Amino acid sequence: MEPWQTRASEFHPYLIASLDELPATLRPVVEEALPPGTVLASGLVVPANYRSDTPEGEPHTVPEQALIFTGDGMWQITAPADTAPSAIYIDPANIRWIRSSHLLLYGRLEIAGATQGQPVLLDIEFNAVGWRQKDQNWRNLVAKCVGLPPLATGSAPAPSAQDRAILQSAPEKFVDGLFKYGMYTGETLHAATFQPAVWEHHLISFDKQLAPDTLIALTNASVLILTEEKALVRRSDELGLLITRIPRQAIAEMQVAAGAHLSEVNFSLARGGVSDRYRLPLAHDAAQAWSSIWAKG
Repeated sequence: MEPWQTRASEFHPYLIASLDELPATLRPVVEEALPPGTVLASGLVVPANYRSDTPEGEPHTVPEQALIFTGDGMWQITAPADTAPSAIYIDPANIRWIRSSHLLLYGRLEIAGATQGQPVLLDIEFNAVGWRQKDQNWRNLVAKCVGLPPLATGSAPAPSAQDRAILQSAPEKFVDGLFKYGMYTGETLHAATFQPAVWEHHLISFDKQLAPDTLIALTNASVLILTEEKALVRRSDELGLLITRIPRQAIAEMQVAAGAHLSEVNFSLARGGVSDRYRLPLAHDAAQAWSSIWAKG
């Protein structure tokens, strides 16, 4: 049987409360990777999953892996396939940015962290059911990352009248996404600006999208950036969201540089002994609006 002929439910991630609940193929790898004395708070098992998400439709298989929450941080442990098993530790105090993909049935989590002054990147793909499986330990880790106390509940907050006023130019899809996937840490929304997609017009061929619909929001603890995937045609209502969280504690400097068609918002990041940059293309007016927001804090 080919992987894509397997029942979809066999690809779904699931939560575990103890190492004994790990599949037999993954348990010895996890036990070997974890430092002695590590106590499991919870875990998310991601079964091996067939994917075909390249433009050419070339298939690849995401190996079996697990996210292990220890209370102090999180491990990504990948089962051996063609290469040796790998283990990546994420310390919330060293996170520079988090990006999550919410695209139909496709989920992806990327975290830029640091270990002993060296950059590490956690990158895991999974069936989007996994977003619903994330438990309180995930939310606690994100809260620690941005310097806030853990919340007692995992329920998503609803936007207040003041929030609605701040987000009045943003489509409801972005408002819902911001509060469902961004504001669950209990942060306070300070300001935001929304940029409709920027297109380059062509008389003969199709128009080219230079930047997708983008919402950039400032809270008391984070910069939250919500975008759609770049569209090939002027119709993107059904596209999902890409959500990037940058802890304010990780931002050393923010600059805006104007280009021919777009401006570039450039975040200089430094945390855990690692420095890098996060770049965001925006229309000139949206970039100016964001620059004013940032200056006011």
